[in-house]
Formats: sequence, C-alpha cells, structure tokens
Amino acid sequence: MIYALDNASISRITDEIGSFLESRNLADGKDILRTKLAAEELLLKYQEALPLNSRVRLRCSSTLKKLKIDIFVYGVSLNPFISEDEPYSDVLHTILVSMGVAPSWRYRNGENAITFTPMAKQHSQLAMLAGAVLLAVLLGSFSLLFEPETRASISSLFVSPVLNTFLGLLSAVSGPMIFLSVIIGICSIGDTATLEKIGRRMISRFLIISILIALIAGVIFLPFFKISSGLSGSFDFSGMLTMILDAIPGNLFTPFTEGNPLQIIVVAIMLGLSILALGGKVTSFQTVLEEGNYIIQLIMGALSRIVPVFVFLSIFNMMLSSNFSILLSSYKLVPVLLLGDILVLGYYLIKISAGKKVNIARLIRKIAPTFLIALTTSSSAAAYSTNVECCEKELGIEPKMINFAIPLGQVIFMPGAVVLFLTASLCLAEVYGVAISLPWVMNAMVISFLLAVAAPPVPGGALTCYMMLTAQLGLPSEAVAIAIAFNVILEFVTTAVNVAGLQLELVELSSSFGMLNLDALRAEASRGKRK
Repeated sequence: MIYALDNASISRITDEIGSFLESRNLADGKDILRTKLAAEELLLKYQEALPLNSRVRLRCSSTLKKLKIDIFVYGVSLNPFISEDEPYSDVLHTILVSMGVAPSWRYRNGENAITFTPMAKQHSQLAMLAGAVLLAVLLGSFSLLFEPETRASISSLFVSPVLNTFLGLLSAVSGPMIFLSVIIGICSIGDTATLEKIGRRMISRFLIISILIALIAGVIFLPFFKISSGLSGSFDFSGMLTMILDAIPGNLFTPFTEGNPLQIIVVAIMLGLSILALGGKVTSFQTVLEEGNYIIQLIMGALSRIVPVFVFLSIFNMMLSSNFSILLSSYKLVPVLLLGDILVLGYYLIKISAGKKVNIARLIRKIAPTFLIALTTSSSAAAYSTNVECCEKELGIEPKMINFAIPLGQVIFMPGAVVLFLTASLCLAEVYGVAISLPWVMNAMVISFLLAVAAPPVPGGALTCYMMLTAQLGLPSEAVAIAIAFNVILEFVTTAVNVAGLQLELVELSSSFGMLNLDALRAEASRGKRK
C-alpha cells in the first residue's frame, strides 16, 4: 500500500508495523517499541527533507522465523543514518547493520529502501539441549538391550547418514560465512583514511591483546594435556615455515575446495583491503557481497536452530557405537575453558581496580547486567543496547569512544572465543591421539586467534569455525560432533566473556585516549543505588 508522507500516514505505518510484529509473536515487546520509534524517526527525517507530495510504501514479511520490514520512500537519494555532527557515522552504521542491530539503507530505482530485521525472541536453547541430551542417553541406554549388530545397523542405516548430511551442510556454509564475515568487517571500516586516522590504533590493540591471550593461554593450558616429546625437543623451524607458507593460496579457488581456513581468511583479507582501497569504484560488487552475507547468515540461522537435534543424534550414535566414552573423556574441555575465562576477566578486573582505584566488587556490579544478558542469550547483539548504556553511565567512557569502539570491538575482539577454540583444539587432540608438538601448538594458537577474529558475532557463529579448526589441525571429522555438543553450552559463557572483556578493555583503551571519566567509573553502580 502507498501512503503520503504526512503525519497521519506515518502514524498508520508505525501502527501497522507494531501490529505485524505482535501478530507473529516472534519479537520481544521492547524490540517492537524500539522498531516503531526508529521507523517513525526515520520517516520524520524524510518528511523534513523531501517535498510534500512524496510517497512511501511498507512491506512486512517473515521467512524461516526471521522478521523483515521494508520501508520504501520515493525521491532523491538520502541516507538518514549519516550525520554531519558525528564523524564516521556511516562506518558505524555499516558495522551495526552487519551485526543485525540496526536497519540498513539502500537507494535503488528512485527509492530509499530502509530494511529492519527485528531480533526474534530468544528461546532457552539450554533447556532444549538438556532435553536432547537426556533423550539421547535414555534411548541409547535402551538400545544396549539389543545385539551389537542391530545397534550397528541402526547407526549405519539411519543415524550416521543424517549426521553426515548435517556436517556436509555445515562444511558448505562455514567457508563462505567466514570469508564474507571477514570481508564485510574490513569494508565496514569505510575507507583507508578512516582506518589510518582512528581505526588503526584501536584495531591494532584489539588484535595484539587477542594474540597475547592465545599465547598465554597456550602456555597455561599445556600442563593439563599429554604433550608429545616433540615439544621438549629442538625447535622445528621447517614445520613453522611450512605452516606459514601453507597460509598463502596458490589460487583463489583451492582454499574453498580444500576447506583451508588460513587460506580462506588470507584471501578474504586481500580482497577486503582491495575493496577498501578502491572505494566507490566497486560499490556494486560490495553490495553483492553484503547480500551474499545476509543469505549465508539466514542459512546459518536455520542450521543453528536444529543443533539440539544434531546433539541428540551425535550422542545417540556414540552410544549405539559404544563410543560414548569419547564424549565423557572430553570433560576436560569445560574446566580448562572456565579457568581460561576466569583468568582473562580476573586479569582485567584486578588491573583496572588497582590502576584506576576502583572497588573490584563495585566494578563487577557495574558490568553484571550486560554480562547476564549475554550469558542467557548467547548473543552480543542482544546485549548491545545494555552494553552501550553500561559503558557510558557506569564505566564513564565518553560516547564518542563508545559509538565507534563497541561495534568494532564486538566484531573483532573476542577473548572468550580465543580461549574456547584453543581449549577445544588441545582437548580434542588429546582425545583422538593427535600428537601435541610445539609446531602443532603454535598452529593451534594462530588458527584460534584468526577464527576468533573472523567468527561472526551472531548466535551459532562459532559452529562454522569447528569444521575449519579440525581440518587445519589434522583432527578427525568426528571431533566436530563433540565440539558442537559442548559448544551449545560453552558458547553462552564465551559470549558473556567476550562482552565483559570488551567493556573492561575499553576502560583501558579510553583511558589511554584521555576519554575516561574516573569519577563515574569509581561511583557506585546506579542500579545499586536504586535498590
């Protein structure tokens, strides 16, 4: 339906948006209100800038439980998200769009197209996982009453084909998703001038800290695992040189056909930097990549919703094959990961408490609300608005720093993911008897760091990384099932550590930029005062 761009029509459009979202019962009440207010604000901007006879149309749809609202405003090209008062507003908005927490804008065929993708309600995946594990154990225990030949037939004829199909789909999606995520992340910086002026120091710090976390965690974790004699022998320069040279692809296609994660990331970095350097000359190609990223994320979202089914089939198949002990022997993944996460957050808390003279219990209370949202939703995007509010009001970070650093940090700074991937690498290598030598450990550190940077900040984003992780480190494909089974639980903790680690890192970063209000940081948490 086509509306006039007047006050009455704007009111009708926002009411229709609200009715659509409420009728689907997929969006949270706060997100519905936020979407209506954002749509109203955008339409009022166009009303001020365009002639009185301008027209607007609305289109609402839902696909695979993913909500989409398109608003088309006829007239000249006008990007409502670029503000002259705020530097790099276009860069910031592009990053937020890639995270799924902001509407996108495009101008095509004489229309300004604004697309909203409200976040669906977060259901308890932990409850679904618990049910899947319990059902798998019950059915698996019951299957022990049958002869081994019968169990083997059930596994080979029914369960294994379904599992292999899921792994095949995950393998097919993982390469393109990591590839597009890296390119979109680089392109979202805007241009090389922006990268040089403001992003370089911030990005460099994020990357250096992530590398240090990988190195320190690797050293701390080694005593918990069986180390091959190669670790204590002479340093294998040829092995390290081979690893470095293997990261350089022979052409643009073999990284994808062979599923080589390092080469895929290298190709994505080269292509992303080339697009950044060419700027407006390749906008059409960049648009194709962005739209491809939306498609891959939609597919990944659908796959992530059936992960509990995959976990059920994986555990059930292990019990049918009498290999359930392999899953039990991987228990070390949980305590070692929690140790690494505690050390990361503990280091930041102690450093900030001592260096900025802040009560450590008070500091924990300040970051607790954002931490709990990320912990219960496994989504940094869901915690975004609370994260921004906490950094400004509770931690005393200047808005100019927050507006740039949080979107950028949530994309490339994931300390919890570094710990998760490295722990999974060491644990699975020990379980499957892969030799843990010095070159292997260094390779695990590098790939854990790169995948943590490349992993998209969306629920289930880590799932795409395990196929690459096992392939690069010589682990059997069956290890992916164990990694995913544990990941459904551990990703909640990992996301919370990513968000909290970013908040605490931004305190240090903003202090070095002279953009930290120490009085606000040292004050009691405002939530605590209201209590």
